[in-house]
Amino acid sequence: MKTKIAGLFGGLLAMVLVPAALINVPAYADAAESTFSGTVSDKTTADVLYLVTSGGTMQFKLDATTDLSTAKFLLPGYDVTVTGSVGGDEYWHAGKVTGTAVAGAANLDSRQYLVRGRIEKGTNEEMLYLDTSDGTMEIKIDPNTDVSGVRLFVIGRSLEVTCSRGTDAYMHAVTIKDATAQSAAASTTPATAQAATAEKQATVTAPAADAAQAAQSTTTVMGTVEKATTPSVLCLNTSGGKMQFKIDSGATSDCRALIPGQTITAAYYRGADEWNHVNSLTNNSSKKADVSALDGSRLTVDGTVGTNTTEGTLYLVTSGGTMQIRMDAGTDFSACPVLTGGRKVQVACQRGADEYYHALSISAQ
Repeated sequence: MKTKIAGLFGGLLAMVLVPAALINVPAYADAAESTFSGTVSDKTTADVLYLVTSGGTMQFKLDATTDLSTAKFLLPGYDVTVTGSVGGDEYWHAGKVTGTAVAGAANLDSRQYLVRGRIEKGTNEEMLYLDTSDGTMEIKIDPNTDVSGVRLFVIGRSLEVTCSRGTDAYMHAVTIKDATAQSAAASTTPATAQAATAEKQATVTAPAADAAQAAQSTTTVMGTVEKATTPSVLCLNTSGGKMQFKIDSGATSDCRALIPGQTITAAYYRGADEWNHVNSLTNNSSKKADVSALDGSRLTVDGTVGTNTTEGTLYLVTSGGTMQIRMDAGTDFSACPVLTGGRKVQVACQRGADEYYHALSISAQ
């Protein structure tokens, strides 16, 4: 009886195990490829693609043989399709990654510069944000930009970029390639220093050779001041796109407040350094305060320029609170030609008949 039961149990066990074996065999015997679509996660690196799909986030190893010819841009939020299979290490490996991102339009000058840095967030198929030792550069990527030296674009990857300035005032990439380990720390060539460090310099005086050209300039453009504006570089969002201008000494007689969101008109000329230089600025959003009779003692205060500042009113953030100081035709800006948000200044002021303090002079700190 025991023998019959053992035989029956053995038969049943065999009936269960055989189908189970048949189910498991294909997964190990055949590394079949599968295709998945999704968006690139911000966790993606040069070695692993994190793909956010409808069923969750998948990880694909990027091997030397992975075909990335149509998906150079593996940037957060980008839509891609991955064809891959499970390898002997139990990881998914990408055989081919396909994307739809294409580069933008070209518009180049002849002079070239060499810069090195790391890819920052915000980079896309048309604009490269490069973190260099002199700050973040915005470099346009054109259809004819040679990117054959870059395996893929991911945040933090070190690049070496040869670029030229375009007539739209942006730098455009001519060639982009992966930087070597020793050049991963951002640096620039001497030829690039003038362009790459412009945003960290004080107000620059236009070359004497450009004086005649500046006087005859009739090119004007209207736009909105961008947050990236500094005392030496104006970033303007115009109907034709974003533009950058160097601000030279004495170039802002009709406009002192360059606060993000304000609308201004810029008259400019092309300098010998390939930059567009501001000839004059007009603030279209606000005007200077009315002149008022002054009385009482003078007061000197230190603080930073507030983001509510307009052409007529300086919002000065001090240790004791925020002061509203009128700026009128009598205000002396010789020691601080441009007011930008967060700039440290010292203001000599006096109370006017309108009960407001009026700035007698403003100095940069």
